[in-house]
Amino acid sequence: MNKDVEDRINNVVSSIINCSSVDVLPEKHLYYDLLADSLMMMDLMLVLEQEFTINIKDDVLDDVNYVKDLYRLIHERCH
Repeated sequence: MNKDVEDRINNVVSSIINCSSVDVLPEKHLYYDLLADSLMMMDLMLVLEQEFTINIKDDVLDDVNYVKDLYRLIHERCH
């Protein structure tokens, strides 16, 4: 995946979850490591939809647990 895309995702994650962007790493669990809650995850998906001009269905959240899952999701939706 493109480093620019990962950086954009990391910036969105850090702004929504209110954590440092250096803490947003592919192996970090969004809930347990970065302390996201379900409302933050909904906000995250909405902002990612706007950032990348894509549509993300609500049921996709079940498959997103790690930052790397967001990378994969965006990559799948953008290509």
